[in-house]
Amino acid sequence: MALAWSLPAPAQGTRSFPEAARPGRFAMRIFPEATLDGEPVRLGAGTRIFDQRNMIVMPASLSGSFDALVERDPAGNVSRVWLLTPEELLAAQAREQARSAASGR
Repeated sequence: MALAWSLPAPAQGTRSFPEAARPGRFAMRIFPEATLDGEPVRLGAGTRIFDQRNMIVMPASLSGSFDALVERDPAGNVSRVWLLTPEELLAAQAREQARSAASGR
């Protein structure tokens, strides 16, 4: 039984992110206000923020700025945020460069 507790949970493995998620530097301000790459953004109703362990965190518990992937809702509000590990950041930057190259930017 003790062995089962020491095995990593599936949520601790590699995370996958939606194609619509874009990388940026995310910082919480006074809820529901935040910044993304220094520009003001608004968190939508029911926004979920996932930390580097894929655990949901409360906006008020965040202090500082974080490398993140951000997904927006149809109104342009932030709907989901994933705070990235250094490895995930490198993968997200590579994905964004490939996306830009494919679109001719």
